[in-house]
Amino acid sequence: MAADPASLLRAVPDPDDEVTGDDVVADLRALDMKAKQEAYHDWEAKSYEEKFSISYDERCIEYARDRFRKVVPEGAGFGSVLEVGAGTGFFLINLALGGCLEGAELAATDISQGMLEVCARNGAEHGLDIATRQGDAEALPYEDDSVDLVIGHAFIHHLPVPGAAIREMHRVLKPGGTLVIAGEPTELGDKLSWMVKRNTYRAFRAVTAVPGLTTLRKPSLRERGASATDQALAALEHEVDLHTFRPKDVEHLARLVGFREVAVVTEELTANWFGWAVRTIEGSTREGVLGARWAFAAYHGYLRLHRFDDEVLARIVPPPLFYNLILHARKPYRPV
Repeated sequence: MAADPASLLRAVPDPDDEVTGDDVVADLRALDMKAKQEAYHDWEAKSYEEKFSISYDERCIEYARDRFRKVVPEGAGFGSVLEVGAGTGFFLINLALGGCLEGAELAATDISQGMLEVCARNGAEHGLDIATRQGDAEALPYEDDSVDLVIGHAFIHHLPVPGAAIREMHRVLKPGGTLVIAGEPTELGDKLSWMVKRNTYRAFRAVTAVPGLTTLRKPSLRERGASATDQALAALEHEVDLHTFRPKDVEHLARLVGFREVAVVTEELTANWFGWAVRTIEGSTREGVLGARWAFAAYHGYLRLHRFDDEVLARIVPPPLFYNLILHARKPYRPV
């Protein structure tokens, strides 16, 4: 029988206990993929926003609003909005704070209850009432034809069957409703980004191998005294990213389940390379070393490259080479 993911989060081994790191790893391996997703994201909820530099200020509001406005024009209104795979509420909350969801009832669902607890707390801190409900994106716990707008950000690549989730989002949308999914990795863009991440990490390790610079390296979880459970759950990060996408395949899939007015937009090339290099260095460097100047330079460097990508490279570089994919689609008023 597969282990309960919630029990793994409670099982913090003590040196005197009979539970060992090998036991925890074996239990995690016994989980199916959805249970691994739940266990990993419940565990990561406590540090997710720090890890990805998530905030609810103009920096992230602008990011969310720009993604949304690439496919949804100013003036579009929605009575109800559901974010699927909402995590801590990054996309939903920042869109609401950015004026994109004025007057709408807000709802969020995720497989991870831990993420949803952070989402509800974040909403309350910013004056937003978000109705959260734990659920599987491939079998959404909502009625047919019940939502005006369904959104998502960087989540369908975690799903065993992304097409099932897109079909479910079509089901819960009202006729005429809108779907927007942003932040999904393209197949070619992801391959390029892995080259950047790998080479950045190798360069960082080479530089910090110089005597006197090794103290710049971030200690491993084991070196920080993390439990066997924490170490095993952290290792799931390399298992929970399941897919990358070809833009034309995503468009075809959306049409196949019944969507119309389907458009797929790609973005971020040099900005993505820069962003992953920055994130790799930040994730490898001991806390307290980089500081505010680094953060300021990284943010404004990303913005400059993002403009360059949009205004220059988008005219000459094939769309599949860009990293991020945005899907926009409408549910028709009558079955087709």
